Amino acid sequence: MAARKSNPYELKEVVLRLAEGQSLYSDQPISNAEAAVEVMRKELMQEDRERLVVINLNSKMKAINYNVVSVGNLTQTVADIPFIMKSAICSNAASTILLHTHPSGDPTPSGLDVELTKRVVEAGKLIGISCVDHVIVGCGTGFTFSMREQGIVDFDPTYRGVAAENIMNVAEETGAYQGKEQNMENRTENKMEEISIKFGKGLAEPFTGKDGKEYMKILIPNEDKGDHTPWASFVLPAKSVHENKYGKGLWAKIPVDGTTTVTKPVLVGEQDGKRIWENQKTAVPNRDLKARVEAYKGRNRESARGKLEQLTAQVAEKLSPNTDRPRARAAGMEK
Repeated sequence: MAARKSNPYELKEVVLRLAEGQSLYSDQPISNAEAAVEVMRKELMQEDRERLVVINLNSKMKAINYNVVSVGNLTQTVADIPFIMKSAICSNAASTILLHTHPSGDPTPSGLDVELTKRVVEAGKLIGISCVDHVIVGCGTGFTFSMREQGIVDFDPTYRGVAAENIMNVAEETGAYQGKEQNMENRTENKMEEISIKFGKGLAEPFTGKDGKEYMKILIPNEDKGDHTPWASFVLPAKSVHENKYGKGLWAKIPVDGTTTVTKPVLVGEQDGKRIWENQKTAVPNRDLKARVEAYKGRNRESARGKLEQLTAQVAEKLSPNTDRPRARAAGMEK
């Protein structure tokens, strides 16, 4: 009887292929990284929970694709480094951009946001895929915060050598990326400097967003009196807007080094005798936004100064010696 041949040990081959998911569309060419980020911003601002996304770029900084790494809840989402880098490797990407959402509408980064970004940057250096930015998008508001623009993370792709365990430990103990709201009380050391912005009650229009939350649309008067186009505006969460102590005005605090999306209607044409307007969105530094909103203060000061100068001149004229009066008095004395 022939000996039974034993089965050979098996080592399977794994074939990796990218599968296409949902596409996003834009009315503008997605020819660079900024255009890709804008498409994602419009999509992510509609979310109601933490979502982490990676945009993969080729060597010419043009978007290849995007990957939703994870979807969490109101305060956290999983953000393991291998999952973040996986689609970039499979896409043969030269670089990546991270995006994630803050359901509160405030895109200000937390301390853990910054730490996560630093680890992704270092991991990218090891495998030759640089992370060029991390953009936070406020849900409902569309406000964005670019860590590259604000200079709070070094995105230099030069490898300096970092211990692997320091890169891979995204969040100690839990392995989850904790969002902004949950860690507010424990991040006083990472709290960013803020500035107060003041505006009149008549410039604030309350509304309810698609997420069911309350917001305030703040109008910015045209600085040029000859500019009769619709006023620009920006949006803040209603809970961040407060009355002043006199009850006659409103104020809110915004990150001093952050940016705010300002919407300005622009005339693009006419049809059937009606003007056609298109909203143009611009990221405005918060320092500049404060100056634009509070420009009325300068105008009021100039007006008050003018009235004071005019009054001073009138008083001085009344008190100044009049050559006719002494003569009249002298003539009276002579009589």
